[in-house]
Amino acid sequence: MKANELDSNVYEVLTRITYARKVNNFYESTVTQFIDLADETKSEFIDLLAAIKSFPVLDFDDDVDLMDIDTLDGDQQFYVFHNTTTDGYFLVDTQGYNYPRYITRLWGFKNEETDEEIDLKFDRIDGFARITDIAILESVVKSLLIDLKQEGFDKEDIQNYIDSKIAVVFLEKKS
Repeated sequence: MKANELDSNVYEVLTRITYARKVNNFYESTVTQFIDLADETKSEFIDLLAAIKSFPVLDFDDDVDLMDIDTLDGDQQFYVFHNTTTDGYFLVDTQGYNYPRYITRLWGFKNEETDEEIDLKFDRIDGFARITDIAILESVVKSLLIDLKQEGFDKEDIQNYIDSKIAVVFLEKKS
């Protein structure tokens, strides 16, 4: 679906997201909780979901330099990039350019074709994770959330901060 075909409310939601601008790697993008995108009404969320699922989906792995992609259709403002390495989905706003000018990870967004597979993976991981490790992780995240909210940071900034710290651990683990 092209931008001029979108409902004005859906377009507004898509353009008020905090995107990262002109990044080279997926891990440099912001993170947006998919479930929090449309908090007005259930019907708005359904419209937004339908719109995002209508955008072209392009598969890339971690090795791609996002700024080297210059073949996007400038008339198609929004794309969904699927990172095949992490199985993550990223919303891209080209703003009429032929490259991914703005990008954010849609945390919690699933492609219907892989929903069952993803759920099985999560169930399997959940079975292997130690209960105490999960409790510690949840406790640390809750503690950071409370402390940083008291310091005046909003939920999105805190979530992006925690996600970036986790991403750094994964990057360090690769080497």
